[in-house]
Amino acid sequence: MASDAVTLITTDHRMMEQLFERLRTADGDRQLLLDECAARLTAHSHAEEQQVYPHLPSADEAHHGADEHHEAERLLHDLQRISPEGPDFDDKLEEFIAAVRHHVEHEEAVLLPELREALSPERLDELGTAFEAVRIAELAVAGIRV
Repeated sequence: MASDAVTLITTDHRMMEQLFERLRTADGDRQLLLDECAARLTAHSHAEEQQVYPHLPSADEAHHGADEHHEAERLLHDLQRISPEGPDFDDKLEEFIAAVRHHVEHEEAVLLPELREALSPERLDELGTAFEAVRIAELAVAGIRV
């Protein structure tokens, strides 16, 4: 199902947004949803940082994107340390979601258009294949099959 890197990354973003909505509405076991969110965020971040960010025209933007990944992961780890039934859970969840949304908006408005402009469609397909290979391997470690 290989596709170009930009399409795969944005598809992943939409999947995370669906997980966020399920977490907000408690549609399912919140702890399991949080675990899935952590696995997907980690796989996505590592795949981007290893396979896509090195090809961005601006090294500063690549570092900025990685910093935002690390901040989102830190907020997620804070969230995982508290009970989904606890009084602080919803506030911490919203803080985490806001950080990820900020990153996604920046990435989709700035980084991905720059990437699409800088690389040929063939190269974007190659990066998509590499991105997906890392993402799938990391998800498999977490017990998630795609």
